[in-house]
Amino acid sequence: MKKTFLLLIIICCSLFTVQGQLINPGFETWSTDMLVPTAMNPNSGNNTYGWWDYNLFNYSVLGSSPISVTRCTDTVHTGGTYSVRLQTKVYTPTSWNYYKDWGIPFIGHQYNDTLGILFNGKVDVSAITYNPGIACSVALLQFKFYYQYKPVGNDTAECRVELLSAGTPVAGGSFKTGVATGNSGWQQAVIDFYYVSGLTPDTLYILFSSSTLDYSPKAGSILWIDDASVTLPVGVEQVLGEENSMEIFPNPANGEIQVQGSKSNDMPAGRHVQSLEIYNIQGQLIKSVVANDIVTTIDISGLAKGMYFVKAKTDKGIEVEKFVKE
Repeated sequence: MKKTFLLLIIICCSLFTVQGQLINPGFETWSTDMLVPTAMNPNSGNNTYGWWDYNLFNYSVLGSSPISVTRCTDTVHTGGTYSVRLQTKVYTPTSWNYYKDWGIPFIGHQYNDTLGILFNGKVDVSAITYNPGIACSVALLQFKFYYQYKPVGNDTAECRVELLSAGTPVAGGSFKTGVATGNSGWQQAVIDFYYVSGLTPDTLYILFSSSTLDYSPKAGSILWIDDASVTLPVGVEQVLGEENSMEIFPNPANGEIQVQGSKSNDMPAGRHVQSLEIYNIQGQLIKSVVANDIVTTIDISGLAKGMYFVKAKTDKGIEVEKFVKE
């Protein structure tokens, strides 16, 4: 019998936060820049996945732009040794000609020449190439981080997040603030993921900026960041299964869906589905349905647009699959 790994999603009403989807979420790991010995970067070294910045453009051949991201020890969130400090700096024309198009995957247009940027991914400093984003195959609910902000004038700090599947947008969200934290200390930013597709994601993009990305950034604005995390709408655990997961069709759907129990070579009739429940992405029970043996038709016309989970209790255990209401 063919064995496959099933991603068993155990629906629950209480949310919990994990950091396992992120690399270096507390910014405790730093390395010396390959080209700029005086610069520190929140990653494990050249051509590794982690957090990256544009400190490499301080290298004289690349334009001698100022260092905009530094390791911080005097402004740190609870329990850590370091945070990351972004300060908006004016980059030289030579550096700008190298990196200006790097902004297109993140913000849809070229970067400004005045930046304080931090993003996740992998950069090869020696080749001046980058691979934005890190692997993520989970439908995330939220991205969170702690911050302090000191803007110049009416500047705004930003954070943009996006989940993609083979380059196609699955979900995204953003955070902006122009409020100086002053003596109020660390604040927590919470970004909700808005889903536009039912595809399974494969990449998570995260971009921080100490200034506005679309208007007129102000040199000197400072953003401190620490303790990033992601929130899942449901508990997730890996289990070893012996059968294929159930099927939902059509998916995406509008008026109704059909739920079919899983099948295997030695169970030609499929698993017997005993009950079905629909949960929203917050883990709230929306509807309970009496199963009609192998295939069950469920009316979803009254549901709001978005992603949902179907939890099936079968004679072999629990199965969960997601669908999208258009």
